Amino acid sequence: MTVPTWIAQAQSGNMSLDDLIQAANQLHGQGMYTQAQALYKQWIECTSSPHKFAALFNWGVMLAEQGESEEAETAYRECLKLNPHLAQAKINLGLTLERRKQFDEAMTLWRSVADPSEGTPHVSTDLKIIAHNHLGRLLETQKQFDAAEQTLVQSLSLVPDQPDVLQHYVHLRQKQCKWPVLQELPSISTNQLLAATSPLAMLALTDDPAMQWLSAMSFLQRKYQFNSANLAKDKPPHTGKIRLAYLSGDLCTHAVGLLMADLIEAHDKEKFEIYAFDFSPEDGTAYRTRLKQAFDHVIDIRHMSDLQAAQQIRQHNIDVLIDLHGLSSGARPGILALHPAPHQGTYLGFIGTTAMPWLDFVVTDRFALPAALTPYFSEKPLYIEGAMIPLHHEPVQSSHVQRKDLGLSDDAVVLACFNNIYKITPDMFACWMRILQKTSNSVLWLLDDNPWATNNLKQQAGQHGLEKRLVFAQRCTHAEYRQRLQIADIYLDTYPYNAGSTARDVLDAQLPMVTCSGKTYISRMAGSMLHTAGVPELATHNLEAYEQQVITLCHDAEKRTTIRNQLSHASVEWQTAPLKLIQSLEKQLIHMVSSQT
Repeated sequence: MTVPTWIAQAQSGNMSLDDLIQAANQLHGQGMYTQAQALYKQWIECTSSPHKFAALFNWGVMLAEQGESEEAETAYRECLKLNPHLAQAKINLGLTLERRKQFDEAMTLWRSVADPSEGTPHVSTDLKIIAHNHLGRLLETQKQFDAAEQTLVQSLSLVPDQPDVLQHYVHLRQKQCKWPVLQELPSISTNQLLAATSPLAMLALTDDPAMQWLSAMSFLQRKYQFNSANLAKDKPPHTGKIRLAYLSGDLCTHAVGLLMADLIEAHDKEKFEIYAFDFSPEDGTAYRTRLKQAFDHVIDIRHMSDLQAAQQIRQHNIDVLIDLHGLSSGARPGILALHPAPHQGTYLGFIGTTAMPWLDFVVTDRFALPAALTPYFSEKPLYIEGAMIPLHHEPVQSSHVQRKDLGLSDDAVVLACFNNIYKITPDMFACWMRILQKTSNSVLWLLDDNPWATNNLKQQAGQHGLEKRLVFAQRCTHAEYRQRLQIADIYLDTYPYNAGSTARDVLDAQLPMVTCSGKTYISRMAGSMLHTAGVPELATHNLEAYEQQVITLCHDAEKRTTIRNQLSHASVEWQTAPLKLIQSLEKQLIHMVSSQT
């Protein structure tokens, strides 16, 4: 039949629901989305069928798929007027409302499915699980970590074998400093929790490189079932400038983006043509503008599929593609799996192996990723000079804020750590407690990230009689946080997940920072910066040495001053660090591309 015939049938009221669904699906399958929607609209307007709610539901699904959120919301609401207990419609309406930033109503809908009231029709276990999981996900993004954990536990009580849910459960406990992180649940063992732990969470959980590699492999196989391709196989030989592209959704005021402007600006535009294949949010900041202006070309791929984005990369004849995500949040490995460039690597976004077979190299340095660690990486190290996170002295603006304004005593030795709170482990915190016990005039200055983490850390300190020696700092702007660093006496890095961009800010403030450089890439990140900064003694190699180094500095104000002076003097040379990093990278990329040619 033709579209006009179907429309006429719908208008006559003589088309059955089954015929409607079959016709609309046929049109949709042929890419005739507008016609399929029009057919539903006509049928709904003209029918007296008691199953009108089903057509409204299907119409809502189709509208939502085409990004017409407002119209989809209307269709779902009309559906629920006719059938108030249709659980799937509540779930879908919740998703539509989430996209429209109406979070509270979305969660109310999902709660009504996850925990239906008495007297409502039976809701299947599958739909309850879906509702719990959506609710837990949104609660986590809203930083309601405790409630998110509780609803995920309820989901797991219905069906324990849910690796994706277990993954979030583990990381939620890290974010709340709930120890042990791998807390067993009914029918769920520690081994199952460990197997489901995400690569990001594993970076903070263990200093075992084999466990981090296995976690990345497991995650990749579970989440990304791609059919790899090789779009670059017919790429013509390189001529002229090398076309170097960065793939990222973090080219903004993000921890990764904040490190990139200096590097992109340092590229030799006589030898390289620099592209960004960009899916970053437009945050409206001057820094975002600066980043975009540093590239020769910025290609917006936010609304492209992975295939469309990969085809764009191929069409621009990119020679080298560097991904800035790895396995971090927002990653788009589906683009890389299509191999749109003959050389593909990773840098900065994920400080561990990605286990992605379509990535050839990782940009790093010899301290952070020594030869002993390379067996645990699927990527070949591409070594640059200096630290893989380049030092670059950006003077910290002076501030009139005083210690008393922040709840700190003028005569205390302030030990600060503003790393992400999930990086704090029981062993690390126990080490800090021992330091406080052995240095009577010290206080521990931490980030007040969320009330559950703050309360749990206070309780842990209370077990040692040290709760009053903890001071928590409220979140603030990036500029204010950099100013706060000048108030501290010593910065305590976390282990095994070191500070990254935060470490660069600490060194900018000429604040002595003690780290522990272990067996994994992530645990050696800050150490590589300290070695490059000329204070290698601050990079210890076990927690006992870390503890002793901090205690020594607490008792020796003159030594702290000496280190500050060293950092201040050395910072003059840091201005050229981004250029040196890029020059050493470019040298190897030229050799790489030339060898292929």
